[in-house]
Amino acid sequence: MSLSARERANPPPRRKSCNACIKAKRRCDAAYPACLRCAQRSIPCEYPWRPNNVRAQSSGPAVDSLLAELEKDLMPPMIGLSPLPSAIDPMAELLPEPEPVFGDINPFLGGSDDVPMQLIPQRHWVDGLPDNISEHVAEAITRRVQWSLDEIKRAPSKMVLTGGTPWCHAQLYAEAAPRSIRDVHACCGLYMARNAVNGPFILRTIESHVTDLVATPVPSSPRELLARTQALILYQIIRFFDGNISCRAAAERTVPFLEDCAMTLMQHVHFDNDPSAQPCELPLYPLAPTKTFWKDWVFQESARRTLLFTYYFLQTYRLLANPKELHACDGRLGLCSSWTLSAHLWNASTPLEFAKAWRDSKHFVVTNAQFGAVLQEAQADDVDAFGKILITSLLGIEEAEGWLASRGGTL
Repeated sequence: MSLSARERANPPPRRKSCNACIKAKRRCDAAYPACLRCAQRSIPCEYPWRPNNVRAQSSGPAVDSLLAELEKDLMPPMIGLSPLPSAIDPMAELLPEPEPVFGDINPFLGGSDDVPMQLIPQRHWVDGLPDNISEHVAEAITRRVQWSLDEIKRAPSKMVLTGGTPWCHAQLYAEAAPRSIRDVHACCGLYMARNAVNGPFILRTIESHVTDLVATPVPSSPRELLARTQALILYQIIRFFDGNISCRAAAERTVPFLEDCAMTLMQHVHFDNDPSAQPCELPLYPLAPTKTFWKDWVFQESARRTLLFTYYFLQTYRLLANPKELHACDGRLGLCSSWTLSAHLWNASTPLEFAKAWRDSKHFVVTNAQFGAVLQEAQADDVDAFGKILITSLLGIEEAEGWLASRGGTL
């Protein structure tokens, strides 16, 4: 039976691929305004189920007005929190000197859809901005995320000294490490030993390992896939922040490989870490069931944090590197719906320590960037480095320091 004109103009809502991916018979991630495949190829990305977006035309209003509009876009009311008192007005210090605009991490998150892993369209918040606003945006964002950036830069040395990072549990590879982790561990050690003489050689060695890693087929094993993603993150951190222009350019070319790795890892990650669905206590004796539960938790929590951090890190870098040309986030952060905030659980190094922490300490599941319960109920020692990275991005450094001080801790 032939379709009517109305039916042809309104295709079924489940047809989510763009025209180019449909024609090429390739998987489409449905990102907006352009899917990853089209963006990599610099070709038009049009969705049959979405009317073409008309770019906003602007004659270039004043910079102060644009910063105020930017603040409104990037700092929506924090999810799960009461409105801030008037004394703490996020706009109070914005003008004439712009206050950090990173705000809540809600702008990165999308809602749910009936189609799994559907990315949420965001409007082009930089369309029509004049050139002279870029430096203000970059400066404001940098102030907001400076503590997080410093912590991220320390990740390669933490990997060498402790075997872990804020998103890679120190016990994840304690028994056996995949080749990609062994290689990046060695490269991080070399990077820590660099100086003016050996620096170029060490950077070439790192670049060689990255080239080999991206040339190998993507593994099917969840553990190997997680290791590959975490290795690429560490290589990217080194190359983005070393200060070498060639390294940075090479790192930017590697971004699609990291994004592909994370998207593939997504299918192996479970976001069922709600405490109400978990056991109330774990047995201290015999420890075998607890050990099994702990090992699975270590893998899943590392995977959840790795996914969230991947897109947080890349989005932050893009905002800092080119705030003028960057379009709104494609919504990938919204795919990483939850992670567990508990320094006591994360820092446990044995099944027994984990079982005691599970029984005695409160742990929080942060879902869709809702930090309300954390900021109202958590104590300073509940928050590990990963939590501080996101909380300082959420509140700003001064507010985060104040919150931690009110809970008996420091940043």
